[in-house]
Amino acid sequence: MKNMIRLMFAGALSLLAGHATAVTWGQPDGNEHPNVGTLLFVQNGVGFFSCTGTMIAPRVMLTAAHCVSEAGNTNDLTYVRFNNDALAGIGDYPSLQGWFDNEWMATETVIAHPNWTDYGEFPATYDIGVVILSEPYYPSNGFASLPPMDFLENLRGRDRQSFVAVGYGRQGTLPPTQMNDYERYRGTVRLLEVNSYLSGSGEASAKFSNNPGIGGGTCYGDSGGPTFFKDSNMVVAVTSFGWAKNGNCVGNDFNYRTDTDAARSFLDDVLSQYGD
Repeated sequence: MKNMIRLMFAGALSLLAGHATAVTWGQPDGNEHPNVGTLLFVQNGVGFFSCTGTMIAPRVMLTAAHCVSEAGNTNDLTYVRFNNDALAGIGDYPSLQGWFDNEWMATETVIAHPNWTDYGEFPATYDIGVVILSEPYYPSNGFASLPPMDFLENLRGRDRQSFVAVGYGRQGTLPPTQMNDYERYRGTVRLLEVNSYLSGSGEASAKFSNNPGIGGGTCYGDSGGPTFFKDSNMVVAVTSFGWAKNGNCVGNDFNYRTDTDAARSFLDDVLSQYGD
């Protein structure tokens, strides 16, 4: 199950074979969330993979641990971009390196939660990490904020009905082998629960909807992307893994919470070092 989850949300992307698409049953994000970007990276000599992340400080992008580390090794290299169309300009350069150098942002380092073990402690996944940019980036809509502690557990009624998932991943209605545009999309999801075994009994993940009737969900390449509370800039979780019966990302999403002791102690340490 760990390998299936890893493949579902790592978002493997071959720039030579095709592109990745977007949040399931969502819509183009436009300029709604310019603080959300995409990562292209190589892990253990294999790539490129794609994920999504959110800026929470001038050089700190919040993402998933599995987007920055695998088998105890951090990414070999990582690039970040905030364009709606992540492939813009790729044909204007004689090499991928030229495209990266001119169109993408370089990174200083990537950091996974110290307890991340490739889902080895499941359901206590610790699937949260950060990318540290080499230069600051200031999104026009500001940096994403973090919620109060235990925020999701204290929500009731309609406050559990409207969350926004944002990402650069592919549409769940397409076969796994079919790929389309590599763009930023948004979709609407609902909070289903936070206290089941798969959620880590209130200490790790939150379960969100992933179906067209509600308005969205996540899929390959959305990993690490934000789940915002309603239309706010508050990121309450990052996309981690899905529980589906097929390869089309239909089922439920489990997103790693940012309102727990494990998440906040990690992020506080990162921000104390890189948050300026």
